[in-house]
Amino acid sequence: MPPKGKTAGKSKISTKGASAARGSRPGRKPPPPITASRPKPWGLIAMTLAVVLFAAGVIGYALYQLNESEKNTPEAKAEAAKSIESIVVKDYQGGVHNDGVIKYAESPPIGGEHANQWADCNGTVYANPIRQENAVHSLEHGSIWIAYRPGLAADQVETLKKRVDGIEKMLMSPYPGLKSAISLQAWGHQLAVDDVSDKRIDEFIDDLRLNPTVAPEPNGSCLNPEFKASPLPPDPSGAAASPSAPAGQPTTPGRAPTSTPTSG
Repeated sequence: MPPKGKTAGKSKISTKGASAARGSRPGRKPPPPITASRPKPWGLIAMTLAVVLFAAGVIGYALYQLNESEKNTPEAKAEAAKSIESIVVKDYQGGVHNDGVIKYAESPPIGGEHANQWADCNGTVYANPIRQENAVHSLEHGSIWIAYRPGLAADQVETLKKRVDGIEKMLMSPYPGLKSAISLQAWGHQLAVDDVSDKRIDEFIDDLRLNPTVAPEPNGSCLNPEFKASPLPPDPSGAAASPSAPAGQPTTPGRAPTSTPTSG
């Protein structure tokens, strides 16, 4: 028998050689590491998407509100009014009072000299024609005056009343000799229409009522209970009527009525 040490040595070398031979076989690669696939975080993805959409909505709404606020400034509305189809726009100086009968360039008038007292324009509906010199003073205070041709269909008159009755800085009256069915007046602005369904009526009112860039005295009062109780009628005689006198009874032209509003 060979010595134990020698035999053991040969076995050890032989085993090492076999291992080296197996490891050096050409074309063989070690197997890839085994990895476990992770599920996609759908919950996180959905939450992120929701946050992004919410932020986009907030930003979009803010931009919309900014755009709307810019469109609703008095200056923007005054510019928008100029683009209303067939509107008449003229410049008139405010604050010029004259209690005589005044000849106006427009009919109904839209600016210029006017009576010291204003016609009540606190959502007032007059059943009869009123003195235009007083109505012009109401326009100076930022009001809209709706005039309509006498004989206009009752249902159309009722529709107009809904736009006026009880609404601040609005007044309405019949106007003899009106060429169109309806005429809207603001200071320096006029629009003639033939039907109450005309969408330009609401555009005119929305753009010009209480607009400080249009009316010389938009903060002026509209209350005149004395005029409302006894409206002054148009005076074709050439003399101004006194608010304290019976309708149609003239007083001295050029004198301001006593005990009536005279500011503005």
